[in-house]
Amino acid sequence: MKKIKSTITVFVLLAVSLVSLASYAQQDIKGKWSFGEKNNVIEIEQHNGIYSGKIISSDNPNTQIGKLIVKEVQLIEGKWQGKVYAPKREEWYDAEYTPKDNLLEVKIKVGFFSKTIEWIRIKT
Repeated sequence: MKKIKSTITVFVLLAVSLVSLASYAQQDIKGKWSFGEKNNVIEIEQHNGIYSGKIISSDNPNTQIGKLIVKEVQLIEGKWQGKVYAPKREEWYDAEYTPKDNLLEVKIKVGFFSKTIEWIRIKT
């Protein structure tokens, strides 16, 4: 009976560990994301533990391909935090990035105000 309890305990702990690893892997923000009305696509990459992203395509002829739009993103206390560029205002804002399945919620903070937009993961 003790062997059965020990075996079950080991399997439960192993299952919990695998679920934790799977959820951590899904939390990565690296990849290609679509946003906006003009089918803007940004690619977020990681270099030395810090993430940044550039626009790689857009249906808007005025969009600068290669423009840095996400920078200094790091996982801090379980949250992705960094900066996002607002082209209309030509300013960088603090942002919190929350991956949820095939969505990336980008919460832009300006003083006491915040706005959340959703980016959609592009499968490649």
